[in-house]
Amino acid sequence: MIDFHYSLASDNNIKLSLKTKSTEIGTLHRMVTVIYSLDWDIIEGDIKTIEEGGESFSYDIFLIRSETKNPIKQAVQLGILMESVFSQKTSLSEILTTQNKNLEIKKFFENRAELVFEDNIEKNATTFYIEANSGKGLLYHVTKVLMENQINILEGIIHTNKQNIAMDTFYLQDENGNMFGNTQKAIQVRYALLKPF
Repeated sequence: MIDFHYSLASDNNIKLSLKTKSTEIGTLHRMVTVIYSLDWDIIEGDIKTIEEGGESFSYDIFLIRSETKNPIKQAVQLGILMESVFSQKTSLSEILTTQNKNLEIKKFFENRAELVFEDNIEKNATTFYIEANSGKGLLYHVTKVLMENQINILEGIIHTNKQNIAMDTFYLQDENGNMFGNTQKAIQVRYALLKPF
């Protein structure tokens, strides 16, 4: 089951919402990879795991900035996004290779790097707050590291302020459904995020 909607928002940005039964680790990373490969910038986002009728769904809303102002080209790119995200025919590496992406991680962390992991008992999740220079590819890098470390993103709030600083919050669990803010796993994830820098 896939529920997909998009609309033109202010300043020619695109509001995109996706609801799917898939809540596996790496689902968000796949979508972010395609958005990044299309050279779009995610400037706001709301990521949730919701329960309906005893089933879990991923429900994500993004505000995306597209370089092109051509509505026909935007529609074609949205079609590519949907095909790539939900088709298992194309691997993530193929998507990026096709687009010749060369991500410079250091640009996100050269002026600031605030990464805080804290266990949230009420949510039974680890709160992860990241503050860094915003730009195309930051969310791709973050979700890639989380996926590689078998971290599940339950919820997230993506925010970019007027100074172009990303101030994002995620609620996470490890592969066993546990919090990990006070464990070696948090140190491992922090190191992986900053390692390229």
